[in-house]
Order: sequence, then C-alpha cells, then structure tokens
Amino acid sequence: MRILNEDRTSAVAGGTTLSGFPASNVENDRPRKTWISTTQASETFTISLNASAGYPVEAMFFHGLLADTCTWVLKNQAGSTVESGTLDCTFPAESDLSGNPNTMNVSFVNQAHLLRSFFVVFDTTVTDNGSVVLTLTTSQNMGSANIEGNAVASWVRDGASAGRLLDSGGDAINIQNHGRIFVGSHVVALAIANPLTTNTTVSSNTSASSPYVINASNILTIDASNTLTVTTNPTSAQITSITGDGTASSGIALSSDLATASIAQVYNPIRIGIARAGKTIDLPTPSKGMRFGYKDYSVRRRQPTGGYSYQQRPIAREVQGSSVLTTAEAQSLQNFYRGYRSKPVPVLFVEGMPSAFEEEEKGNLFGYFQHPPRFNFLNKDYQSVNFSLCEVI
Repeated sequence: MRILNEDRTSAVAGGTTLSGFPASNVENDRPRKTWISTTQASETFTISLNASAGYPVEAMFFHGLLADTCTWVLKNQAGSTVESGTLDCTFPAESDLSGNPNTMNVSFVNQAHLLRSFFVVFDTTVTDNGSVVLTLTTSQNMGSANIEGNAVASWVRDGASAGRLLDSGGDAINIQNHGRIFVGSHVVALAIANPLTTNTTVSSNTSASSPYVINASNILTIDASNTLTVTTNPTSAQITSITGDGTASSGIALSSDLATASIAQVYNPIRIGIARAGKTIDLPTPSKGMRFGYKDYSVRRRQPTGGYSYQQRPIAREVQGSSVLTTAEAQSLQNFYRGYRSKPVPVLFVEGMPSAFEEEEKGNLFGYFQHPPRFNFLNKDYQSVNFSLCEVI
C-alpha cells in the first residue's frame, strides 16, 4: 500500500489551453475542475519536478484524465529518459452499438470520469529536478457514438460562435442523451480534398479552408441543394460551454465562429483532472478480507404501484481494510494523518498483485479518510490499523 503524500511538482505546463481551464487546475483537489487542451490531435503535458535524495520522485498519479492514447516519459535534470510507459486509455465499459440505450454505453451517462485513475510506481526514482512528460492524443469520432438519439450530422450557426448540433433529419442533438459530447470536444466541419486530384462529387455541404485547386482533367460536381464554400473562416472549433441539453438556440458555445456546415467528426477533449508526482509512504498490503465497493449517488424511486424510476449519477469507490504495521510504519501513517486529515490524497491500496489485476488502474483512488485511522497495539514492535477511504469524484 502506498500513499503519495509528498508532491514534488514545481510547475505544470500544458501547451495551448482552453480559456477557463488552465494547467494549474490539476494541482487542486477538485477532479472535475480540469485542464483542457485546445489541441485537436496531439498535446504534451509537462510536470516539472523538484526532487532530492531525501525527497525522491517515486510515483505519479492521474485522475480525471481523458484522451484516446497517453504515453509518458520520466526524465532526469539532464533530460535523459529514466523510465517510460503507456497508460491504458480504453474505457472500462463500452459497446459498439450506438443509438440503443440498453447497452454498456450507459456507462457514459452522467459519469464524472470515463477512465480509471492511474497510480504508477517507478522502478527507478528521480532525485534531481527532472520532469514527467505526457503525450496525449485524440482521434476517435464520438459524433456517431451516441447512446440515444442519432449521430451528429451538421452544425447550425445561431449567432456569433454559438449554435446547435443537428442530426441528419435536421433535429437538434440532445447532448445529455447523446452522452459522448463534452465541454472541450472538438467539432470538425466536413472538408473536401484540396487540391482535387480525382473526379469528385459534393453530395453534402462542405468547405475548403484555402483557395481551391482543381487539377487538370478532373471534374468537380456539386449536387443540387448542396454547397462548396471556400473560406478562410475556421473549419473546426472547440465547445466552450453547453447550456441545458444543447437543443435551444445558441445552446452550444464554440471557441471560434464556425459557419453552418456538415460535420465530419466530433473528437474527445484532451484533459486531466488531478496530477501528482512525488514521494510515497510505503506500507504493507492490507490484511486478508479488505473490502472494496461503490458509493452510488444515483437516485432510485420505488413507486407505490410497483413501478420504478431512476436518475443516473456518478459513483465513487470505497475501501475498508486493516493492516499490521511495525511501530515505525505506524508512526509514519500517524504523522501523515496529522498533516492531511480530511484532505484527499492518491492511494495505491493494493500492491504486488498479479499483472492481470492491473493494480495501476484498478487498485488506486484519489480519496480521503472517512474517519481517522484507528490503531491497536499488538506488542512493543507491531500495531494494527483500521481505515476507510472514499474516492473524490
């Protein structure tokens, strides 16, 4: 069991940042107050470290991360790679069938975080002012991954940098029911190949973002009622806010003034909620019988006539257990609790499990003690401790 009690972060930097979502957000204790990148494809996030022999960087932790892929590199002060790896960014529950609300895609309904948190213990520690560098990418089209309703087909501009997403029938997309569109999502208009190198037919509204070139012997055909717009205006934008379910006029605000257009993709945002890197308290794995469960904030209503209604809300994980500690280990935990008390902290509650358990993702949480740990003296050399942790979402 490890507790990341000494964060050795000296600075964080996240490339280009969506207004209102700075990189410094990852240093607070609110996982849903995130850093969001403005980059549509690939972004670098850097954690600068202030370490020493007495305060080595032994582990890193991330909570509320969202990306399609994420690789990391631990570097020393000279910039040399000490260690590297990849975070598993596959969703814990997902279906390939869209538009059906009775699949595992319901996992995304009102969920606080779509990916598990990550607690990585380094094989080699850093004892100087090195860094952790993440490379995050987004590439999957979420516009057609709808839980309910229809896929995204177009964008209609209702006002300056505001409008709605529509389905192929021209009806506004209910963002809450769709379930896969968020603040920070990238909306990309349908664009035609430029220059044109083969015979091409425009069968839906599309655009080109620079002077359009038709190579010799090629033919461009524009079907009736469709348009090809050659423009220097933006052909993609990022969602900065969503009012209600996004179906009202100007219900979705964008980072730039995207004209009415057919939509090719809606990409996930690149974001991080909590980031820590530093020294840990290393304690024995909890004793046999540790309990793991969920605190479900969903609403359940049983009706007097036998009916049932519900409202999906986020869930948090809870862990209760006990450990036998040496006197020195018990004193370390007591000192830690005297300092942190109710403040949440990254905890790896199991360690040394078989690889199939995937403790890096499944055996950790960003949590707080639900009540003070209780110690029992077994003899002059050992104490037992009981603890209860709840995850912050």
